[in-house]
Amino acid sequence: MDYFHEESVTKVNAGLNSIIYVICYIGMVIFALFALQGLITIMNGIINIPAIAITLVCGALAYGCFVLKNNQRIEYDYTFTNGILDIAKIINNSKRKKLLSVDVREFEVIAPISDEGFKRMLHHKGIQNRYNYFLNRGPGLYYGIFTQDGVKSMLVFEPSDKLVELFKIFNPRNVKTK
Repeated sequence: MDYFHEESVTKVNAGLNSIIYVICYIGMVIFALFALQGLITIMNGIINIPAIAITLVCGALAYGCFVLKNNQRIEYDYTFTNGILDIAKIINNSKRKKLLSVDVREFEVIAPISDEGFKRMLHHKGIQNRYNYFLNRGPGLYYGIFTQDGVKSMLVFEPSDKLVELFKIFNPRNVKTK
């Protein structure tokens, strides 16, 4: 029997993110117009230091606003397929970036962050990689400790109850629930 489950995690209260998105969009357009104006001045043969500086600074600010705007609309996709957990980051509903793929059987522990072991593991010297793939804070967060390619790592994420139950099927001794 195959086990498959896919879920997306979105920001619950995205009001501030929406405001930042709109401000960045407006800033991007304004700075791009200033950069374009400076570029047109340079192309007309009026090459001077202020025109070059305005073009470069406004172009960089427009690009910065573009990047910041896209980072306001982020989702995480958790895909579970027969014991393999794949995590991907969705940026602005257009770009998908694969972040992590790990076998659930390799986890030493999967537990809620309210578990007493979380604080101890957070400051553990042996953990070299920390992956924070969550958007919302609160009681729905879980942590997992696993070794991949000889490196001990910690994952903090926000799975649904169904996903935790699937973890429990494949690694019953090491999965703790609320």
